[in-house]
Amino acid sequence: MTQPDPKDALRALLETYLRCPVQPVLAELQQGLAAYQTAWIHARAGAGGDAVAVKDAAPAAKAPPVPKPKFPVGAAEREILEKLAGGWTATTADVTRWVWFEDRELVTLVPNPAGQGPDVLRLAPEGWRAIGRHPPQG
Repeated sequence: MTQPDPKDALRALLETYLRCPVQPVLAELQQGLAAYQTAWIHARAGAGGDAVAVKDAAPAAKAPPVPKPKFPVGAAEREILEKLAGGWTATTADVTRWVWFEDRELVTLVPNPAGQGPDVLRLAPEGWRAIGRHPPQG
């Protein structure tokens, strides 16, 4: 009697007990194993040793792609969103079409930090999508 392939056994175990899509779990498991092997080799190579490549090591994790925005955004509106992403502190008085931006969930309004005056615009997650970027972490 022949032994079953270990990959098939792992796949059956994941499908049976986790009841989840197997391919993403296996990919994550293989990526973690490759990272562990690489770290183990680097730890044993010493500080002066050359880096040793692990066969079939998973490529470096890329940032997930930015999803498409819900609504199309024109060049003029995109320019304003880019300026906001760059740190521009715009108020509703600075942006004449601020209602259009807010209706499309591209910006959120926060009270003016000065305590009085027009509200300040901040990029919402949908606004970051519209310019094709992820919001900064923090």
